[in-house]
Amino acid sequence: MKEFLKYWAADPKSQQDIDGKILYSQYTIKLADLENSRRKTQAFLIPLNTGKGWHPGFDPDMTDAVTRLAAEIDQKKMALKSISEAINDFAAAVGGPSLQPVVDQYRAAKMRLDDLRIKARNTTVLETNRNPRLSPTEIQDLPAVLAVNAALADGREQLDPLMADLATRQKRGREILEKVGGA
Repeated sequence: MKEFLKYWAADPKSQQDIDGKILYSQYTIKLADLENSRRKTQAFLIPLNTGKGWHPGFDPDMTDAVTRLAAEIDQKKMALKSISEAINDFAAAVGGPSLQPVVDQYRAAKMRLDDLRIKARNTTVLETNRNPRLSPTEIQDLPAVLAVNAALADGREQLDPLMADLATRQKRGREILEKVGGA
């Protein structure tokens, strides 16, 4: 979580890269609320003289107000803990403080796979035009078509699991953002 907070405290300027910033903003707001409530306790402190000398203590006449303030502080601690857990879950799900690198990796993998598909299709069309007398089955058996189809199969073998993982990570990250009301 420290890395997450440090990353967003540096305030990256990318407008597209706001997903984690939403969590960071909620964390800082909840932390400021908690600190504000803790500062309120100072209003109830008075000097007390006991057998051990003077020390700060809560005004006995303000017990109800102090109890309400303690409940408020506990509630704000729970809210801060909740957003902290969401930040940890988000960072674990997407592998860092931002969803954008996962989105970029997914797009890059998809583009590589699309390029392989286009290359395979174009090679098949080219070979069909060069060899108009051959059947579609015979076209598929030509060395150039076999090579690009093998490259496409290898690309799918490598990229399909990667894309599935990246899609799962994106989905999980977005679910966490929706859960905390940031998406």
